[in-house]
This record gives sequence, C-alpha cells and structure tokens, in this order.
Amino acid sequence: MLTAGQIAHFDTFGFLVLRQFFAPEEAAIMKREAIEIFDEARGGGPFTGEKWEQIQPFFEQRPFSSALPDDDRVYNIGADLLGPDFFLGTTEGSLHVGDTDWHGGPPPEHEVRHVKIAFYLDALTRETGCLRVIPGSHLPQTPYPFEILRNRAKDGSDFLPFGMLPSELPSVALECKPGDVVAFKENTLHASFGGAPGRHQHAVVFFENPKTEAQEAYIRGLYEKMTYSFHPARSYIDSDRPRIRRMVSRLVEWGFEPIDV
Repeated sequence: MLTAGQIAHFDTFGFLVLRQFFAPEEAAIMKREAIEIFDEARGGGPFTGEKWEQIQPFFEQRPFSSALPDDDRVYNIGADLLGPDFFLGTTEGSLHVGDTDWHGGPPPEHEVRHVKIAFYLDALTRETGCLRVIPGSHLPQTPYPFEILRNRAKDGSDFLPFGMLPSELPSVALECKPGDVVAFKENTLHASFGGAPGRHQHAVVFFENPKTEAQEAYIRGLYEKMTYSFHPARSYIDSDRPRIRRMVSRLVEWGFEPIDV
C-alpha cells in the first residue's frame, strides 16, 4: 500500500516513482511475453525500429501479464489513489522510437481522476530516453504557464519554447532500471528524448468511478473517441478472478463494446 507521503507526492507533483517494484525475474517474464505479443502482431516479422509500435489491449494476451492488474502491488495503487471502486480503462504496450514531444496539461472540466502505471523493462537514463516530467504541471492554473508546450506546431525544427530546445527544459528525468514503475497522471507534462529504438514501456490505466452525471458523460465521450480504450477484454469479463471482473464491470454496465482478447 502507498504511504500518506507517497499519495501526497502523486497529488502534488503528478507522478510517483516506485523503485524495483518488480523483481528482476518478474521483469524478465514481462519482457519475454511483451516480445511475443509484438512479434505476433507483426505476423512474425522483425522489429525494424522505423516507427513506434503500440498495442491495446496488451496484458490480456499472456498469462503472467494478464494477472498484473489484479496483483496486490498494482491493484493497491489504484485503490489508494482512486478509491476501492476504480475501474480499468486500458492496458497498453509500446515500443518507442525516437523522441516523444512534451504533452499533457491541466485537466478538462469534469475530468475523472486517473493513474497511468507504467512498467519499464529497460535501463534508461536522461540521455537514453527515460520519461521526463514537469512536476505540478497537471494542476489547473490561469493563465497556464506551459500552454506553449501544449499547442506547439509539430512541423519544423525551430521550436524554442522559453528560448531553449524542448529537450533542455527544466524537468525531472525519471531514470529507471528493469522492474521500476512510474505512476503518473497523463495531464502531467511528460516527454522523452534520445535513446535507441525499441524501448519498452507498458502500462495499466485506472480511472476513478464517476461520481456525477457530468463525469460519466466525460467517460462516455472518451469512449466514443477511442478505438480500444474503455473496451473491456472478453477474457477479463469472464475471468475467474473476482477483482478482474469487477474492474471491467462498469464498462459492461455502460454497454461499451468488448474486444475478443
């Protein structure tokens, strides 16, 4: 379970690092299963390193990984930050290629609290593509001081916010080793720079159970925009693990279309 200090850190700064959350042998199993999933998605073809690859749903496709949302260590992050009736938004797997621009920003009206729990299976430093965050950037402010990062043009190489390169902006580099976990709000401005193609970052995204009609409408709006998120996996709907079934039960109640995984 998270401590009061860890919860305060997450709420105040928008992220929390949990070192060696998984044992090395567990991280090795996760990486082996991840490679199998990506290889299958490519039809057995090689990873060329030319483009970012992402798969949703992801963890549902392998035995060890499919149990991760129900692992006490992972489950309790959701319960401690969002309450006991949180639900599963998605699981995802990513093989990163190149830089990831700054993105995030303050929450929209009626946003539902969430946490993205990212699992890292490679050793990454500031120079080799670890996640970077701007602490506190998830909090609403008027005017929002980082608006330039949210609305930047994606073309051209002369983008110099605050008179510097995006990679030089003051931030915290969350250097990691296999088995480390980063819990963060996707509203927290985050990015990565440098690093070799094929960096593993896989994640579970939990959401707080909506408390108002406006919040439920917000979730329904997200569902309409998403191809895979908020679509429960049939294997989770029919799981023999009660907490897994509970985590997707609200999605079923809302009539969200399941995915055959």
